[in-house]
Amino acid sequence: MTTRRTHEAQLARALVGGQFLLLGLWVLTGHVLAATPTGRVVQALGVALALWAFAVMIRAQGRMFRISPIPEGHRTLVRSGPYRWIRHPMYASIFLVVTPPVAEWRTGPGVLLLVSLALVIVSKLQFEERLLLDRFPGYADYRRATARIIPFLY
Repeated sequence: MTTRRTHEAQLARALVGGQFLLLGLWVLTGHVLAATPTGRVVQALGVALALWAFAVMIRAQGRMFRISPIPEGHRTLVRSGPYRWIRHPMYASIFLVVTPPVAEWRTGPGVLLLVSLALVIVSKLQFEERLLLDRFPGYADYRRATARIIPFLY
């Protein structure tokens, strides 16, 4: 493995590890389910988006979905399903699930975890996008036509 690939693999592991550490800590706060009906609908939409993106990616790639930002084994650039509008629907789904209870309970640890999670996810998607630009010639055009996580905003 080259030095660059070794560095990429280490960075990918660190970002995935950080993401799951923060999600685990969020679960430990005890504020996982939103208290309001609106918050629960947003969380349900987040779960539905994740399942839709998961199914589309598995079908397109012909294999199980990977959580690594390294696109090894990806046969094609997926532009269908939720990927038609946003490049990272799995990350969007995380925010849809985590944000409502944090916003409702407004605890210091919850807010700190959400901000930390946002920083890790944004770092992870920026790293992933650099790799996707190298792997898929059409990725630059796809980036110009879609939002990263939130249509019309980011």
